[in-house]
Amino acid sequence: MAAAALTLALLAALASCRPVEATIAEIGPTIYIGGIQDLQLDGSGVSKCNRLVDAALSYGAFSNAQFLVSVLWWDSGPRDPPPGWDGCDKYTLSTYYCFSRFNSTSIEYYSYGLDENKTAIPVNASQTATFRDLLAGCLGYAVDRGLDVSINASTQFEPKVHLDDGRQQNGWRNTIPFDPLWPYRGFSYFDAVLAPIVDALNLGEMGATVWFYPSAWARVSDMVRDRLRPAVRNKVRLGLGINNSKLCGCVLIDIVDYNDYLRAFAPLWPSIMDWFDMRGIREAFTSVDYARVDFQPCDMENLMKMMDIEFSYYNLTLRELVDMGKEIHWIEWGIGGGVAQTGDQPARTALEAAHTPYFGVQSPYNASRDPWRIPEVRDYMRYYINQTSEYLLQGGCDYEVSSVYLWTVGGSWDVLGLYDKASGAQDGTFRDEVAVEEIREHNDEARRLNAEEAPRGWKVAADGRSLPAGLNATAGGTQAGR
Repeated sequence: MAAAALTLALLAALASCRPVEATIAEIGPTIYIGGIQDLQLDGSGVSKCNRLVDAALSYGAFSNAQFLVSVLWWDSGPRDPPPGWDGCDKYTLSTYYCFSRFNSTSIEYYSYGLDENKTAIPVNASQTATFRDLLAGCLGYAVDRGLDVSINASTQFEPKVHLDDGRQQNGWRNTIPFDPLWPYRGFSYFDAVLAPIVDALNLGEMGATVWFYPSAWARVSDMVRDRLRPAVRNKVRLGLGINNSKLCGCVLIDIVDYNDYLRAFAPLWPSIMDWFDMRGIREAFTSVDYARVDFQPCDMENLMKMMDIEFSYYNLTLRELVDMGKEIHWIEWGIGGGVAQTGDQPARTALEAAHTPYFGVQSPYNASRDPWRIPEVRDYMRYYINQTSEYLLQGGCDYEVSSVYLWTVGGSWDVLGLYDKASGAQDGTFRDEVAVEEIREHNDEARRLNAEEAPRGWKVAADGRSLPAGLNATAGGTQAGR
């Protein structure tokens, strides 16, 4: 699937302390760690992770960043494929096994990388120690240079943890049900992923699994807190990540439009409601400090309101979590400017870009496929950033958003050109200077207001910009990201 598809993150978010009072959210970049190889030092004593940190700091615009740590799962492959199934080379969202792994396979083990035959290498004790030490090194590198970082929360310390398909067949992590405490070849998700991250701190987003193993995730949050040194424990906040739609990751996966999904989900619910432990789901979300939401805000809160319609089937809502004092973080924010899952087709109109904001164009850069060279699409992207800034500066509406992270992992989603800068790409970049400056100005203003301890109800004056051509006021506000 496309690298920046909007997905559920299975998060035990680790964040350093921040003021208790509400603050206006800055917009930060995402530093993507695609495997243990991105943490290893090269001959010059620098890692790819270090270079991404340096690139983020070079803008002079960011005080915090999200570390996206990607770990692989290796599953048993398709279980009982239907007659005529011929693999995933030409799959659709409804194709058996390929995109949706729910009830079609099971996890065999976790991995930090692939061997020369493209087979995931099972995690072992030596690797977890190496992973811990290398991650601690890069996080320390960032903090020493004045950057607040997140392993799923924010230093604000926020490494976000991401599971990806080790078979590289476009499986969507939101559809993989697994118990985070169950050992696969001797290592549970807690052992292979969360414990090394917690230990890295001590040294210095998954729908199906949360919904089908909620009590285990509540236990995991307690285990993470218990593992932290006392001096660190009070500086850490924990969170669970949910996708912006299809919360359970178990049914109707092929429906894109959220309105269509909710219409189909309502009559289906009575037949599946007994699948879920409602009390356990509430316990899982109330045991952490915030909920992380992956989505693209067009009309800003329309999608969260629609999420709450779906959430309410499980006897809980985002609104209720906010009232409990939990925070909302947008962790995969941005516009991709694409129209296809293949990542090679740019939108030609603003309406197309708004309809599928989670699709984009993958690297390497090719000017003929750059959506930001199309004035109408480029203007919509800029307008979207401007409206997000105004929404954040006014303190939200019915909801309050505490953290926002741009999806800077390469391709057209990365309007900063962060990934290109760090990798030294010579063939061009999707960077848009107006977008960079808009984000810089937003962060400057957010920091100024936060320094003044401005009340949450503070409003900014509208700048009078009109909608770009080809876009009506509600376009893209109700689409389901993946």
